[in-house]
Amino acid sequence: MAAKGMLTADGLALMEDIQMIKSMTEGHLGELTPLGASEHQQICARMYRHYPEVFSNKSRLNLYAESTKVMRVQKSMEAFTEELQRRAPALLINYSVKGWEDQPANKGVVGYSLNDEEKVQGKNDERRFAGIASDLQSGYDLQTFAGRIFTDPQSVAPSSLEFVANTSFLCLKTGCLTSPSTMPAMDKYFTPEELYYLWLPGSMYWACYLNYPGYEYPRTRRHGGGMIEQIIEEADEAIRPRSHTAATLKFSHDTYLFPLMTAFPFVGTVLDCPETEIADRFQDYNFICPACNVQLIFYRKCCSKRILVKLLLNEKETLIHGLEPVTRCYYDWDSVKRFWQEKGWSGIRLGD
Repeated sequence: MAAKGMLTADGLALMEDIQMIKSMTEGHLGELTPLGASEHQQICARMYRHYPEVFSNKSRLNLYAESTKVMRVQKSMEAFTEELQRRAPALLINYSVKGWEDQPANKGVVGYSLNDEEKVQGKNDERRFAGIASDLQSGYDLQTFAGRIFTDPQSVAPSSLEFVANTSFLCLKTGCLTSPSTMPAMDKYFTPEELYYLWLPGSMYWACYLNYPGYEYPRTRRHGGGMIEQIIEEADEAIRPRSHTAATLKFSHDTYLFPLMTAFPFVGTVLDCPETEIADRFQDYNFICPACNVQLIFYRKCCSKRILVKLLLNEKETLIHGLEPVTRCYYDWDSVKRFWQEKGWSGIRLGD
């Protein structure tokens, strides 16, 4: 397009910005950036500062850290645990890296795999929400972007305009996440309305996982419910009075973490509204963000058998929709397990 004289000065600047981001990321896509490693180290530092008792109990020095086989995830685990080891050198960190082939039949690193019927249902659900996104996009267009980028915007086919806009949006987004202090801002080339238009399909993909009356996405049940089963099993083992476990850490992907958030279900993941209002009620970036995380912190009063658990979503205290806390964001652990059992997550067994 540039060779044909189709680009304005802004269009040429956009092309240069994209080439800069491309050269910066070429050969490194999928890797953990220095910023990503720093974010994990900072999360670790805050966790250690807020909950020093977890890592200073001399009778509980075992820490279990598990990652998927994706190298970026392993590097995330290393950044976190190296920082933790520096702060708590007495901890005995047990590492494991697992893939699908390392699991028992039908069980994955962070949940359960889908059967063929569920895969078909999942694809149908994704198409449904893509259609909702398309409907919500009506009334918006990319004409301001087209006029800013192309010398003759009317000569650009709608499909080409969509391709250039979407590719530019994703590329600039990657740059902003990778190096926010040096990358061009998104509003350098797009209006707020155009950014909304381009953001909608991605957010509506995550909306597949949300809880609606009479609707359940298979990945929420399998991945989220499967992870809950593992949380119960490992937490009940760790909170035993004679346990030597300080903490268990799992490093995985947003496509598993968000189903866990909706399986809990966290406040904000349960909607009862017309489909046209979904984008007003739910924004993906409030849940899924760089280094997103869920934390469960367990408490036991001295000489008491009662266990309380506090829930954190991206390090902020949060609540479970439909379950009353004991106080603030603190829940009775047995009540949480009963709540999950009543939701029908298969295989959940309550402790004695």
